[in-house]
Amino acid sequence: MKKLSCKLFALIITAAIAGLATAQNGDDTATLNQISAYRQWIKVNAEPVKVDIPVTIDPALAVS
Repeated sequence: MKKLSCKLFALIITAAIAGLATAQNGDDTATLNQISAYRQWIKVNAEPVKVDIPVTIDPALAVS
């Protein structure tokens, strides 16, 4: 009997969490409308800016 009540309790908790998760998504449309403006953004530069970083490796520290 104890095993059945634990499974039933777990099922009820899972259903409650699923219900709360779906209930919290009611205002997704407003949020999506707020962040959808990024699609109209344009690039300032046609190509990314290339930054040269001089890299020197001491041969004594190189591991082979």
